[in-house]
Amino acid sequence: MPRSELAAQVLRFPRTLGGLLVAPGRSLREIEAAERGGFFLLVAWCLLAGLTLRFVNLADAFAGMEDGGGMRLVSVMVGELTEAVPVALAVALAIVIGAGAKRDPAVDLELGCAAAVPFMVARAVFRAAVIVTEREPPHSWSQGSYVVAGAWAAALAVLAIRIARGRPRGRAAAEGPEVARRARVAGWAAVAVLGAGLGGGIAWTARHASALGPVSRGAPAPDFALPRVDGKPGGIALSSFRGQVVVLDFWATWCPPCLAMLPTMHELAEEFGPRGVAFLGVDSDGPQTAPGEVTRFLAEHGAPYPVVYDEGVANDLYRVKALPTLVFIAKDGRIARVLTGLTSKGTMKRTIEATLAL
Repeated sequence: MPRSELAAQVLRFPRTLGGLLVAPGRSLREIEAAERGGFFLLVAWCLLAGLTLRFVNLADAFAGMEDGGGMRLVSVMVGELTEAVPVALAVALAIVIGAGAKRDPAVDLELGCAAAVPFMVARAVFRAAVIVTEREPPHSWSQGSYVVAGAWAAALAVLAIRIARGRPRGRAAAEGPEVARRARVAGWAAVAVLGAGLGGGIAWTARHASALGPVSRGAPAPDFALPRVDGKPGGIALSSFRGQVVVLDFWATWCPPCLAMLPTMHELAEEFGPRGVAFLGVDSDGPQTAPGEVTRFLAEHGAPYPVVYDEGVANDLYRVKALPTLVFIAKDGRIARVLTGLTSKGTMKRTIEATLAL
């Protein structure tokens, strides 16, 4: 896309967005005739929503940049697309099937992307309200927001199928001044929702800045006592390792990077165990995985060091936002370093050596 055309689309974004909200038939016909526009609209909205509605998550990832927050920055921004893309693809598939012999997959994908935008706008209204009020709503309310958003997207899907089945068709008639005015108002109102979410996120971040990022280096490692899940009875308290270097491995059975690091963790435990380094796995599967399932998993994959089952206590104490997270604790019980995400064996070895030297 030429730079001048991209700049023009950016400038037209609020009006184009509003047109899709208040006059969807006309907007979808314009996309159909131009054979583009829907994809840009969806991606632009997701980028804006990622920067505004996920501001707290971005700030938290930025605060932990040195300890692996860079990948979290990327994952936070991609998070909006992970919700939007399945909706867009589902609607596009429905249009392709509904259009029958008049299907045009490339254009149908553009229409599917456009139909996903109102879905994201409806969800944004709910999410912004949660951010501004700082109150966790009942689960039924969250489900209701998906129902409303899904119904809106479904209505546009039906409309898009009708447009696709009417091919070929010329350009839509020029919009009148009243429709243009309503489109601009609706578009800026939708942008204002994102602005409200951004304001709420900034306000929360300003009040809770000390809680962002991983636990601080040099701070005392919070103690916890959790039941073992490695097939051995009893529980383990972190304080029982005082006087040793401790490597806490926050992981889960559903986490691919965690599983990829398991062989390395086992090798390091064998190498550094004789040197007084204790490894403690903290299973962070959550309520979706019963302790018995984790025990069976460990029996199959081996557990050369103790593993405890955490239902959120240790994760909250250590501000774990992503898995895997490795916490290195010095002999005096203070945190030496926190690493987040897939980490190489070399980096872990150097970190353990540095912690031993403290």
